[in-house]
Parts: sequence; C-alpha cells; structure tokens
Amino acid sequence: MSIMRRIVSVVAKRKAREIEHVLNHPVEVTEDLLTSILNRNQDTVLGRDYDFESIASPEEYAERVPLTDYNKMRPILEEVYRNPTGKIMTAEPVIWYLRTSGSTGKPKDMPITPSGLKTASVGGARMWMGFMNQHPDNTKILDGSMIMFGAPAVFGDINGVPLGYGSGLYVRKANKVFARLISPGPDVFRIQDMEEKMRAYAMCCATRDVTALQGIATLSLAFVRRMENQYGPWLLEQLKGTKHEKRLRRAMDSDGKVDVAELWPNLRLFASGGIDVEPYREWIAKILPQVTVWEGYASSEAYMASQILPEPGIQLMPDLNYFEFIPEAEIDCEEPTVIPLSDVKKGSRYEMLLTNSNGWYRYRVGDMVTISNIDPYTVRHISRKGNVVSLAGEKLSDVHVIDAMAKACLVTGAHLMDYSVVGVIDGPIPHYTIAGMFRGDVDSVDFVNAFEDALGEANWEFLNSRAMGGLGPTTLAKMRTSQHEELVKATHLQAKPVPLTTDMSVLAVCEAA
Repeated sequence: MSIMRRIVSVVAKRKAREIEHVLNHPVEVTEDLLTSILNRNQDTVLGRDYDFESIASPEEYAERVPLTDYNKMRPILEEVYRNPTGKIMTAEPVIWYLRTSGSTGKPKDMPITPSGLKTASVGGARMWMGFMNQHPDNTKILDGSMIMFGAPAVFGDINGVPLGYGSGLYVRKANKVFARLISPGPDVFRIQDMEEKMRAYAMCCATRDVTALQGIATLSLAFVRRMENQYGPWLLEQLKGTKHEKRLRRAMDSDGKVDVAELWPNLRLFASGGIDVEPYREWIAKILPQVTVWEGYASSEAYMASQILPEPGIQLMPDLNYFEFIPEAEIDCEEPTVIPLSDVKKGSRYEMLLTNSNGWYRYRVGDMVTISNIDPYTVRHISRKGNVVSLAGEKLSDVHVIDAMAKACLVTGAHLMDYSVVGVIDGPIPHYTIAGMFRGDVDSVDFVNAFEDALGEANWEFLNSRAMGGLGPTTLAKMRTSQHEELVKATHLQAKPVPLTTDMSVLAVCEAA
C-alpha cells in the first residue's frame, strides 16, 4: 500500500465516525448548526433586522425570519457586491463569487465566505471518503490520477473579489495533498475552446493511470465517447516514440477505435453531480463495467448532500446546512407550509430551503427533491423548481426556450404557429427536438442553428454541453397538427401550451423524419 493510501485510509476511517454521528443524530446536529449560524451573524444587517440574538429555537426562527429567494435577495446582494466586507449577510467577508448556470434565464453570482468554502470542502471530501470506506480496494484510486472536468476558478471579479466557477474553486482551495491527486488542473480548467480543452483531457488521460472520473455524467460520457471513437489516431501520432505509445496501441483496434476499459484498467470511480444519473447507469455499466457510480449534490449556494451508502441516493448533510422543506403541492402558494427536516415523509417530494454560512436564511434555492429514505435522510430525483429540463447539466428552462424561439423566428423570418421543445433520451447521447408548426416553409438547418445560437447566448451550460458532446445536435420535427389544440381538446379551453417538456408523446403529432 502506498504512503498516500495509508494516510488517506486513516483519514477516511476517522471521517466515517464523523459522518456516522451526523447521520445518526441529524436533528441534534442541524439545530446546533442553526444556533451557531445565528450567533455568529447577530451583528450583521440581516441579523439586526431579524433580531437573531433573541431567537432561541427553530420554531422562533421560522416565525421571525421570512422565506426568501434570489429575486427578494437581489437588493441585499447588490449591497454585498458594493461592500463585501460590510457585514451585510454574514459577519465574515465575501472572498469569492460563484457563477451559476443560469437555470432561471440569467446566470447569478453567489457570494462565498471562508466558512461556506470550508463546508463545501467538507461535503466534497465526504463523497470521496464514503466511496473509499465501502471496500478496502477502493482506496486504490489514490494510486493513479483522478480526472475532474472543471471550469476556471477565476474569469473576472466584482469590485476586486474573484468571480469563477465552483469546480475550479474547490480544487484550487482543496487540501494540498488531495489537490495533487486531481488532474489535469487549473491550466486546462481555464481553456475556453472546447475542442482544445477536450484534446488536453485526452492527452492527460492517455498518459496517466486513470482511476477516477468526476463531472456531470453526460459530459464525462461525452469525453469517453471521444476517446473511444475520435482521438485514438491523433493520440498515437502525438505519443509516437514515447513510453505511452505501446499502451495506447494495445488498447486500439485496426480501425483506430480505443477500448477505454483496456486503456484505463484501474478506473474504479465514476463520480457524478449536476443531473439525475439514473437514465445513464445502464450505458455506464456497459462501457465501463469496472466502475462504481457515486454521487454528490451541490450548488453555487451550498454543498447539500454526499453519497455515503452503496444503494442509489444521496445523503443530506444536516451539519453543513439547516434544511427546511415545502411540500410539492404548496410550492406556488403565497404562504406555503414549511416543515423542518424531522417532519419530512419518505417518498414525498419537496422544495428545499437552506440556511447556511454563506448568508442564506430560509432561502428557496429552487430545487425539488424526493425523500427516498429518512434513516438516514436521503434524496433522489433532484430537479429545478418549475418547468426545467436538464439532460446534461444545462438546466434548460422555459425562459431560455421562449427567448431562443423568438430570436430564431426573427433571424430566419419563420412564422411560428405552435411549438414544444422536447428533451429526448433515446440512446447514449441526449438531445432536444423542436416540435414546431410553421406557416409556410422554413429551412430546418437555419432555424435550428439560430435556435442553438440563441440558447448558447443565454445558457453557457447548454453551449458547453453541446461543444463537449454531452448533448447531441438539436433536431426539428414539423407538426402535422397543433399539439396545443390536441391538449385543449383533451383537457380544457384554458390549457396552456408547453414550451419545454420531456413528454415524448408530443412528437406523435409530428411528421416522420
């Protein structure tokens, strides 16, 4: 056993005891966390507004502090942007801003404090430790290179405070020993051109003993497909005469196809976050039969959950966030019922609220979760509140689609009569199909190109997923009859059209391709 494996094995066992305590005493630890957050932030603008000092229980906290969301917090955030050390949301200064993917139509820049960064690091480490504690051989991932698909930690600033993406920041601020195991590193994370970036990943993975892949599942799989079908001959040319040539030749067939299982015989972990990985498990098992799929759950506001147990599902971390929940049936109510963690029911679906060290208090993060277990508290089927589709982590919303369709019509001169954009998973590469009814002719290629260009402008993650191959090309299927009219016939006159869906029955009213 290597020195690194021995060290991390000891740490993993110690973390296992810590995690066991958290999972066995969730209500106790989360109420302690709430008390600690309120005490630390009494002397802030929000702390004085809501008199944090006098709050003595979770019940008083729920009565005193109103629910909030990003739109309600925007004026406060603007103050934070102007004065990041001004004790507005938190007593701690803001040290970073994380850019979101823009799932509600426009990216947001979310503040991070030192304590918030620490909790995110703890949550991420627990995911890794949870995997390694499942079997002694799992620590062998430390003997090779753990490949992470990341974005830049810094691409700008807000009044001198760095602005970047979470994947890059967490690696940059990780424990130095752990950070050494992550490849390829910040230089590749910063590459903006996706073709160049993927080739850099290919070169890294062809010259390393790859033991783990981490990233949004479909993007990781898109890279694997490129390694299998595209990069072999190019890599062979680049590595000719080096010590890596022989290994690459063994993994290639006469057509230049690469057997990735042969190339990466020690790959054991497929760590995923950002989307529901369930539709892709069968395909992962087919092309990477030796790996274990393991999940984490984080956003720009917080690190919420880490998979600790082998069965599918992600365990909530109640010592990192104080959680509250709104039952699914009440998410659009003006005054919804809000319940604590202790009152959630197995099998029920909720909107999740956060209170944490980044200054979010009873904050509606916009995610819906299904509670699949309460011992320990486990979530599955995570999605955005509202009508959002995320096939490859792009979190496409109604807002994105409506705006893109309008711009495509403006650019092409198309006269659109009815449409619905359908997220399709019918193979290893998901894609979107525009089911559209037009007055007169429309050039399908021009319209789709205009639509994708507009989506890329509004949603960076869509552009990224397309460039990396996580999403296939959008297609256009022309409706024979109006889907909305069929919906009205089947329901009632006031039935609303559906701009975005994963309901494949929409395509039944379209002409055959």
